[in-house]
Amino acid sequence: MTVKKIKFISVSFIIVIFIAFSAVILPGCIGQKPPRYTNESVTTQTVTDETVYGSTADSQKTPALSGAKTIVVTSEQTVKVMPDIVMVNIIISTEKPSSEEAVNENSKETQNVITAIKASGDSDLKIETTGYILRPLYNYVENKPPVIYAFNAVTTLLVTTQKIEKIGTVISTAVEAGATDISSINYDLSDDAKKAAKKEALTKAVKDANDKADAIAKAMAADIVEIYSVNEGGTSYPGPIKYETSDQLKAANAAVPVILPQELELKANISVIYIFK
Repeated sequence: MTVKKIKFISVSFIIVIFIAFSAVILPGCIGQKPPRYTNESVTTQTVTDETVYGSTADSQKTPALSGAKTIVVTSEQTVKVMPDIVMVNIIISTEKPSSEEAVNENSKETQNVITAIKASGDSDLKIETTGYILRPLYNYVENKPPVIYAFNAVTTLLVTTQKIEKIGTVISTAVEAGATDISSINYDLSDDAKKAAKKEALTKAVKDANDKADAIAKAMAADIVEIYSVNEGGTSYPGPIKYETSDQLKAANAAVPVILPQELELKANISVIYIFK
């Protein structure tokens, strides 16, 4: 009996210890919310129990705008800039009875055009081959299969220069050297010109936004005390202005037309938030 009592007492003691342990430790692990965290992306509202776990006493109010009086102004400004790059597409087309003859003759004529353009004396000229086609030419007779009568080799050169006044010389030189088509002329802005135009457009947009905000504040008999934020909405660059050439220009020995490039327009957008009192 004594042994049984001792065992019973030991088991009872263990149960009591387990219950005490559960009462003290488990409540800290079961049923509680995770530790509170702060969401740094919340910038314009008070952090509360509804947004993160934790007590309201621990909430922090993010800086600035929740109680401020604000004026929001947007501005879009345009800058017109004359292009400083011109690109011309020059085509050399050759037709011969065999593919080998067409390729060889076209290569010779293309090299003649390149050599002539380089010899024009414009040091900043850039010449690239942007296209090459070799195709058979067919005779079509009713109720008979088509018959190849010749091969056509076509090379397209893109000539680029920042000396816009030289483009007439480039075109006439290319035509005299054997070019068969001048397919298009394109005007564009260099990277440096785009950067300068962007700065000018943004400067105009900021000044315009300030003028608008001052006018609004004056009408409300209020004073602007500071700028809360400035957001650049984006800058749009125009694509190159393309001039399709006429059939007269495509003909050999045709006179080169006078083409005056249009101004290119660059736009800048901003949004500014002003705090007033």
